[in-house]
Amino acid sequence: MRTRSTITSLRNLWLSPTCPKTICLLEFPGAPDTVDTALPGDPHESSSGIKIRVWQPSELGAMLSLCQLGFDQGALSEDDLELCFLPGEAEPSVVLGTDDHMACAVFRILDAASPTSSELHRVARVELLVTHPGRRRRGLARQLLLAGERWAQKNEVTQLVVGGARPVGVFSGVDLRWTAALCLAESMGYERQGIAVDLSCATVQSARIPAPAGVQIARVESDTQVEELLRLVQENAPAELGNFLRAASAGTALIAVGPENRGVRCVAAHSVYRLGVIGPVVFAGQTGAANEMLQHDSDRVAMLSAVVAMMRSDLAVAGLTTVEILGEDCISDYVAACAARTSRVSQVFSWDLSNLRAE
Repeated sequence: MRTRSTITSLRNLWLSPTCPKTICLLEFPGAPDTVDTALPGDPHESSSGIKIRVWQPSELGAMLSLCQLGFDQGALSEDDLELCFLPGEAEPSVVLGTDDHMACAVFRILDAASPTSSELHRVARVELLVTHPGRRRRGLARQLLLAGERWAQKNEVTQLVVGGARPVGVFSGVDLRWTAALCLAESMGYERQGIAVDLSCATVQSARIPAPAGVQIARVESDTQVEELLRLVQENAPAELGNFLRAASAGTALIAVGPENRGVRCVAAHSVYRLGVIGPVVFAGQTGAANEMLQHDSDRVAMLSAVVAMMRSDLAVAGLTTVEILGEDCISDYVAACAARTSRVSQVFSWDLSNLRAE
């Protein structure tokens, strides 16, 4: 018999010619039928006592405790989670969670390269999704994604992406080992967009490929270097501008200049969002323009090896023995440049927000 507060079940009915009949009645709380996902100003209502709302930076401690219990894809520190509350008009974000701190999700809007043109388009990404182990299988993660979809729609974004979330360093996305998240995305109609491969390498370097002849690699320190760095990024990978601005401000950006100062050939950064993450790396001419320096694969690998070697040295000084390389496409180049190995494979899903969900 189903009631609003309890479910009564008839269990263990054992009938035997020689043994007495045993009937056990078990009573346990019923799970709520609905979850309130109304955001501030959202007219969506529910009679359930469970609500999803915007979490504030003052709730960082509760978020850390939740992740320590419910996030099994790697340890997250308080510094890592602080990044989830980073303000910014260029990359608006929101932390949504239940009122009782049992589940939360982080969404951020980023510029992404269009697969069909050179223009950028705005996409929302799921940066983090975690539920307390004792509250799973109750639809909380689903309701968090639905709330994130509505938030993205209000910000005039037409696509929400789950998985492979480079350059975000908190969590690269829906790991293929994260079965529950894969099932959730599939059940909600998200479409597969491919995979993202994360790499790692040691900071200890047994051998180093020399940079191409005449190329000078330096840390970005002067205003002139910053201008040259941003110019190359704007021309070749405009979606990475925000990341290189952060890296230049933090002193974690590098620049490679051709022989006799004949132009910037490559720029790179590390620890943009989290210490120990290498990337992004942008080469001159990678959008298809002629590039006299990097016209051969060996030149590209040599350049990559040289800039990565300097970043590995910096991170070794910081006490790290292993560094991450998130979601790069040129896997073979990194394998050749720094003996990188696959550390994680993430399935990428997306949802077209122009599709209206039934209430």
